Amino acid sequence: MARKVVITCAVNGGGDATANPAIPTTPKDIAAAAIEAARAGAAVAHIHARDPISGAASMDVAHYKEAVVRIRDSGVDVILNLTTGPGGTFYPGHPDPTQSAPGTSLTTTENRIRHVEELKPELCSLSMGSNNKGDPIYINPERHIRDSLERFRAIGVKPEFEVFDTGQMMYTRELIEKRLIDTPAIIQICLGLTWSAPATLETLHCMKNLLPPDSIWFAFGKGLAMFPIVALTVIMGGHVRVGLEDTAWLGEGKPARSNTALVEKAVTLISALDAEPATPAEAQRLLGLPVGARAKGGHR
Repeated sequence: MARKVVITCAVNGGGDATANPAIPTTPKDIAAAAIEAARAGAAVAHIHARDPISGAASMDVAHYKEAVVRIRDSGVDVILNLTTGPGGTFYPGHPDPTQSAPGTSLTTTENRIRHVEELKPELCSLSMGSNNKGDPIYINPERHIRDSLERFRAIGVKPEFEVFDTGQMMYTRELIEKRLIDTPAIIQICLGLTWSAPATLETLHCMKNLLPPDSIWFAFGKGLAMFPIVALTVIMGGHVRVGLEDTAWLGEGKPARSNTALVEKAVTLISALDAEPATPAEAQRLLGLPVGARAKGGHR
């Protein structure tokens, strides 16, 4: 039988919503995009909330809840992965870097994961360290990570660990060795973001070699690196992520008209490599999710 590859669709992200007019911003449109992506072959939908009026990133639980309820009530079977990324951005002031500058969203762990604790999706993302993003710093200190892990374990939500460089991979391994992370761990190798690991074959090979034993891994490449990284990841035995969060392009000079178009291209590429997209039921088994974790046409 052909190997099963789980496709995650990162439907909208929290970055510049003007990068592509197809990026969904309202809960209704976010839900519709996730549903369409699932019908096209995505087993997992990775979701950020946005303010329906401004389109800016939002941590409002009500926005997450509306999108989640719409997806569950549609009857379409898809595993939900809610982000916990927002709330970590710090812009140092100038000339006093101890004071925050406009654009800072840094807040408490409780605020960053409140929607996960209330809605209890099957998965949630957790960034495994901090990154310089130019002037802003994306801050994920160890205390935040450890506190989040304890709270996710208490509510039965499985984290997907977003790893942006080799040091973060080693930190993830340490937490597994200390039994603060339940195994098998789900690792998302994030390539091509500002001042993080580049989206190259060499980097992907290096990161794969540093994976914790028995981990389940995904990878994605930012921008035009998306589909080369899809191909390399499938060949190397991993699972893949595509979506408008990570690229505005279907190919060079070809804007992506929807998340569905990106998923369909991933399905075609996976099939060309003699693999098959996993169904949500197959993905549940592959990702080590407990039986009954998926809600179909209802709510957890």
